[in-house]
This record gives sequence, C-alpha cells and structure tokens, in this order.
Amino acid sequence: MSGNRKVRITITVDPDVLEYAEHLVAAGKATSVAAVFNDAIAEKRITDQRALALLRERARQADPVRVARMMRHVNRQLAEHGFPAASGE
Repeated sequence: MSGNRKVRITITVDPDVLEYAEHLVAAGKATSVAAVFNDAIAEKRITDQRALALLRERARQADPVRVARMMRHVNRQLAEHGFPAASGE
C-alpha cells in the first residue's frame, strides 16, 4: 500500500472483533493483529474507490434532460417541506 513505513495508532475495538483478529494470527492467516486491521481498512478503501468510480461513470452516462426534470421534482418536494433546494452536484 504505502510502502514499508507504518504509523502507530491506538484504536478501541469490540472484544469479539479483537478475538477474531487474534484467531486469524493464531491460525497463520495474518502476521499480526495490526496486519488484520491494516488489511481490512485497505480493502475497505479499495471497495469505496471502486464504488465511487462506478458512481462517477454512471453520472457521466446520465441523460441531462431527465436529471434536470428529476431535480425540479426533488426541489419542489424540498420546498414544500421547508428545506433549501438541492445543489445538483
């Protein structure tokens, strides 16, 4: 991921989560509890980045006329309930 340089942090986790991380280490499926958490967050980051890329691709394919019509409808509903208009980003 970011090379060999690691930064020490302190986190608080649920006991069952720690137990599972320790189990993975004991079973030889991870080198350390820190590696379990590092790998889990790295995987979450990849998943989030892929989801965002997919969302952006879908947005590029959107029909601008349909989007404008939908935004007018949403903004009408927001106004009826006293909320400000959506920005349309």
